[in-house]
Amino acid sequence: MSKTRETLKAVVLDRVEVELTDEFIDSGKPFADLGVDSLDSIEILISVEDELDLELDNLRLDDCKTVKELADYLAEFD
Repeated sequence: MSKTRETLKAVVLDRVEVELTDEFIDSGKPFADLGVDSLDSIEILISVEDELDLELDNLRLDDCKTVKELADYLAEFD
């Protein structure tokens, strides 16, 4: 399992107390289906950047409409 995917799962669990499964990630469903609002999304992304010590491209993040798209983008850093 990739470090970035595991970090994403841990951050989501910590921030919104929802267990993010591989099945959910791979389903292509949006964060909203987890009950994550836009403020939660921003906090999750900031936490992921902090945990992985990287800076994500905001334009690229705008293109990530689903959890899978975000996970695929994060996988580029593995």
